[in-house]
Amino acid sequence: MKYIIISVIAIVIIFILFNQFRGKKENNVISQNKNSVETKENTPEKEKPTLGTLKKIKSEDYNRFILTKSTTESYILKGIKEYGELSGNEEYKIYNFGIAEYGDWKIIKADLSISFYVYHNLVGWLSGYEENTAIPELSIGFSKNKTDSQEDYLFFLDPENEYGDTQIGTFRNGKSFSIYLPEAYDEYGNLTISNEIQVSMKENTDYISEQGLNISEIESLKYTEHKIKMNE
Repeated sequence: MKYIIISVIAIVIIFILFNQFRGKKENNVISQNKNSVETKENTPEKEKPTLGTLKKIKSEDYNRFILTKSTTESYILKGIKEYGELSGNEEYKIYNFGIAEYGDWKIIKADLSISFYVYHNLVGWLSGYEENTAIPELSIGFSKNKTDSQEDYLFFLDPENEYGDTQIGTFRNGKSFSIYLPEAYDEYGNLTISNEIQVSMKENTDYISEQGLNISEIESLKYTEHKIKMNE
């Protein structure tokens, strides 16, 4: 009887520890899903990302890129144009997007003046906004700070989020975060630092390197400029 009681106690302890371990999200290496980004109006009620500390992101402090693997320039341009027409408003602006090639990768350099909301939603949008054989295998955002490399950050759609409306990522300084896309429209965004999210910059940049892209070289690439109309 003594051994049975000890066994039961051990099983209970293991069960508790297992559930605690599952409670912390560990997304160390990029894993993409193909969910399209949902608009605010179409998003059903659900549990929002874990609360944390909001961090202001000043877009003008960054050179912002979208890294896409195994896709075509025509897919990218079509995707950006169609995203730019989503609002349906008559007022529009012309934005400059640069596209460069690096092996099997297409690198997009975002216009300096596009908002936090548009930039981050575009990363999700291009990862699969319709059935298309040119949907990229990977769609990753990388923002390079102009003065402090520790403030560089990398992000992608959360592969564990079935709605495709939440991104996770990390700063080079080691802080991990989430972005809930439907509510990312504030001037400085809604990037939320959270200890419950663990994303490694080194492991992800190493993975990108294994896929044929040296992320440290993207600023020196030759970009072809494309002017794209986007409704306000």
